[in-house]
Amino acid sequence: MRFTAELTLAARELARIRADITHADAAVISPSSPVQERGAVVRGSSYVWLAALLERIVRDALQATLREISLLSVPFKDLRFSLFSLLCDAEFASIADRSRSGSWEQKIAIFLRTAQADPALLAENILPLDGRTIRGEHFDTIWLVLGLNTPSLPSPLHRIALRDLADGRNEVAHGHIDPVTFGRSKATKDMLRIASRVDEIIMHLLGSLDSYIDKKQYTR
Repeated sequence: MRFTAELTLAARELARIRADITHADAAVISPSSPVQERGAVVRGSSYVWLAALLERIVRDALQATLREISLLSVPFKDLRFSLFSLLCDAEFASIADRSRSGSWEQKIAIFLRTAQADPALLAENILPLDGRTIRGEHFDTIWLVLGLNTPSLPSPLHRIALRDLADGRNEVAHGHIDPVTFGRSKATKDMLRIASRVDEIIMHLLGSLDSYIDKKQYTR
C-alpha cells in the first residue's frame, strides 16, 4: 500500500494533538493561573504543530509520488507536459538569468526534451511548493503541476480552515501574538474541527495521489 509512512505519521500526530487540545480544555478552567497559562500555550501551539504536520505530509507524499514515477522509467515523450515545469526547473531559472539574445538555445532544448525517448528522472527536491505555510493555493498549484483531475480540496470549508490555520500559525510562530493570548482566543470545539479538517485534507491528498499513479495520469 502506498503512503503507509505518511498515513502512520498523520494518525499518530493527529491523535497526539487532539489529546493535547482536549487536555488543555480542562487546564484553561483551572483555578491556578500557571495551569491556565500552560493550557493556553498548548492550545496556541497546536496551530504550529498542525501546520508543521501538514507541511511534512505534503512534502513527503509529493516526493514519494515523484520517486515512483521516476522508478517507472517513463520516457520524456510520454510524460504529461505539466510535469516539465518540475523537470526543467533549473533550465527555466537559467533562462531567467540570461539575456534574451543568449537564451534561445536553452529554450529550444526544453521543447526538444518533450519528444525524447530517454526515461524521465524527477528530482525529489524540486516540488511545487514555495516554503510558505500551506494554504489552499498550494494545493491548487500541486493539482495544476501534476495534472490531477479531482478537486484540490475536499470542500470550500477546508480552504477556509487552511487560511485560519496558516494565519494562526504565523501569528504565533513569528511572535506577532503570544501563545497564551492566542490560545485563550480559540474555543476547543473550533480547534478540534481544524484538526479534523487537516485530517480530511491529508486523506484527500493521499487518496488523490494514489489514484493518480494507479491511473497513470502522469502520462499524456
